[in-house]
Amino acid sequence: MRLTLSTLALLAHIAVAVAFVPFYGNLAPDSGVVAKVPIHRHGGRVYDPDTVADMARFNAILQSSLERYSRTKRELQGNRVVRKALPLPDKLAPIGEDGSWYADVQLGDPGQNVQFDIDMTSSDFWVESTTSVRGTRFEAGNSQTYFSEYKFVFRDCIGSLDALVLGDKKFKVEFAHCTPPRASVRTLNPSGGIMGLAHSSLSQTSLPHFFEDAKEQGKLAEGIFAIEFNNEDADLSAVLSFGGVSRYHDDPLYAPVKTFGFWQILFKSMMIDGNTVLDNIQGVIDITSPFVLAPPEDVRMFYNAISGAQPLSNGFWSYPCFEDPKIHVEHAGWLFPFRDSSLGKVKESSGYCVGPLVEADLAGLWVIGEPFLKGVIAIFDFDQKRVGLRSA
Repeated sequence: MRLTLSTLALLAHIAVAVAFVPFYGNLAPDSGVVAKVPIHRHGGRVYDPDTVADMARFNAILQSSLERYSRTKRELQGNRVVRKALPLPDKLAPIGEDGSWYADVQLGDPGQNVQFDIDMTSSDFWVESTTSVRGTRFEAGNSQTYFSEYKFVFRDCIGSLDALVLGDKKFKVEFAHCTPPRASVRTLNPSGGIMGLAHSSLSQTSLPHFFEDAKEQGKLAEGIFAIEFNNEDADLSAVLSFGGVSRYHDDPLYAPVKTFGFWQILFKSMMIDGNTVLDNIQGVIDITSPFVLAPPEDVRMFYNAISGAQPLSNGFWSYPCFEDPKIHVEHAGWLFPFRDSSLGKVKESSGYCVGPLVEADLAGLWVIGEPFLKGVIAIFDFDQKRVGLRSA
């Protein structure tokens, strides 16, 4: 059979297209993706299983995590439980804390680089401009598209509107622009922003949610965002995508959000080396936590299943490194493994490793953080109030 030039050209085109399909799975449809934004941790990765654990840093980041969760309360609205934000007296949240994740975002026209910290315990989108040389300061007067009616939505914060660029997509966003007075100690803090990705019930400012704005502008085909770690990156980066996922193996396995506010779902069980040690885990998915936080009694049951495990301090535990427990969580009938069972060695010459579960009294809640999330693609669906997981 003789092939025409047009047929050969078509076959060549197909060959090139197939060659660039990654081996890890199919590319997600791009029509629903607003942006794919790289995110990184302030201060670099928090732990490395192959090095000595920095317990002083661990304790400081743990306290910051507990503080974030203490700013909420549970309320009954109709027939469902809702997580609400407790009123804050001074400022919305700390900016640029060690261990927090951030995205470099262009705000205004011409665009000004602002580092937005990712917060999964609030739903506010806000920017703080201080007189400090630290951080990334946004100058409203330098943006041709900035608009405000100068109505206060929080202490020293006015409702504002401007152009925002995430990845290669641009749209308008409402946010709180906070400028503490020069006499305030707050003006010595770093400049920057917070991107709240929780449900709208956790707002302090009552401004429209970022996703509500984007949906109304037709910028999001779906009201979802997804997080995927780059496990090959020595410095541990991740990709945050809006409106769709950047890639996947198969359809994700979804679970409904149990308490509106956090991204809280029910995990059926947790297993160590194939044996079930805990059942019915109410877990909040939170990328900002480098640990898995759990009620003290659950943590003790977990480590009692590992020979030689013993408590350290401030809720951390250790176990003999040679045990190397295989940890799985059951979600929607599927067993998902922990990518990391160790947060690092206790000491250079020690044969003990720091375990990934940490005691935290959060009224029965678990916080499912990095040791688990490094092994999955996590999809957060505002439209249908559910969380999807799939092995990365």
